[in-house]
Amino acid sequence: MLQSFTLQLRQTATDLWLFLKNPKDQPAATSSLSFKIRILLYVLLIDLLLSFAIIGVIQLVSLLGWHTGNTHAVLELMRSFPVWAFLLLGVLVVPFLEELVFRYGLRFKSGYITLLVLAASIALGAVAYSLFPLEGAIGTWIILGMALVLYALNGETITRFWEKMWSKIYGAFFYFMAFAFGLIHITNFTDFDYASVAVWLIPILIAPQIVGGMLMGYMRVKHGFRWGFYLHASHNALFFGLALASLGTLEEKLNIRNENYTMQVGEYLLHDQTAIASKFIGPDSIGFENQKLHDVILALLDKEESRVKLDKTRHQYTAIDLKFKANKLAKDAKQNKQLVLEQLQQVYKFDVTYRSEETDDWDVAIADADLLVTHSVADLGRSIVQYNEEDITFENVTLGELVGAVEKNFQVGIIAKRELLESGKYNFKLTKNDFEQAREDLKTKYGILLQSRMELADLAVVSFK
Repeated sequence: MLQSFTLQLRQTATDLWLFLKNPKDQPAATSSLSFKIRILLYVLLIDLLLSFAIIGVIQLVSLLGWHTGNTHAVLELMRSFPVWAFLLLGVLVVPFLEELVFRYGLRFKSGYITLLVLAASIALGAVAYSLFPLEGAIGTWIILGMALVLYALNGETITRFWEKMWSKIYGAFFYFMAFAFGLIHITNFTDFDYASVAVWLIPILIAPQIVGGMLMGYMRVKHGFRWGFYLHASHNALFFGLALASLGTLEEKLNIRNENYTMQVGEYLLHDQTAIASKFIGPDSIGFENQKLHDVILALLDKEESRVKLDKTRHQYTAIDLKFKANKLAKDAKQNKQLVLEQLQQVYKFDVTYRSEETDDWDVAIADADLLVTHSVADLGRSIVQYNEEDITFENVTLGELVGAVEKNFQVGIIAKRELLESGKYNFKLTKNDFEQAREDLKTKYGILLQSRMELADLAVVSFK
């Protein structure tokens, strides 16, 4: 049985190689369904072997420091969608659309040329509308309309011309579509620096997709469109399945051991928000467990969240573990924070700049102490802040915890004396989406007054490259 499997695998590889040496628009002789399934499995095996080999080369490139892709579109998609939705998109919807665009036209069909001309006209019309003034866009549409009329009048002649040229240009067209399929996947590296020397590594980074495009093209030409789609869907299902199987595992991003300190950073494939999260910042050590990268950066900057401008659309689902241990006690704990922050900047490619900006801050004052007392409770030992769709519920909280939640939810700066923030325990309920209404509720229901004052603040701006 092993000998038969090896023989058929070799025959498939040979047929594939002969086709790739000289691609031709010639389908395979009619064969049974079972035969096509076997060919699909053999080509899938070849695809996996080649993919793992190329991924090994890409990992070597990363280890050598020539390129490190810290954000990947597929990983971000996996983190932001439920598993079923991610698999539906990644295994069925996207592969089908990509096969339609990049492989359907590998078999000559006059209708495909018409469809291509129509799609190109619509795309050019949309581009003209976005780039030109209305008069220019209308002029472009008129020209495109005339071109479509001319094409319709001469469709048969154009089709016959392409039919004659097809065999001469087919090889170049086949490889152009395979390379275009690979090239579009460079957008998966969402932090790729096109101005760096890493641009020379693009052929290596997209090599798995180029090879996949050639194999899927082979299946499409030889056995039909749906078999190219089956190969594409199977490839994605296997790789995405491997990724999902490693749910919750850590990928090592940094591991430094020297005479001054040790530091390790691991990134979670998926952030489990129900898992225990913790942080510790001491005189000689810093630790974060299952913490969002944004929260880690905020903690290391040692600033109120309202004093930090951070683009939360980047790395919004990234969660990490971080361990730092200094071999000597620092005179100032801020030195260790700055050191850790600088290392994170190198790993996740972000800059921190500072600027002065006039901000609208709010002073806290007790306007009606008797009214506030009616909402006080005995200390139950545990504070609860619950964010619902329309409101925020506070149970057994100090005024400091109330202020912190208001600052975080409404992105405002609130200033109050420490002794005021730490006194007493209370229950509150505030609207979540309207700051003015929340201010009014604080005043009329709880006797707490927020008074506006403008001041010049030192802001930290975090910008991902």
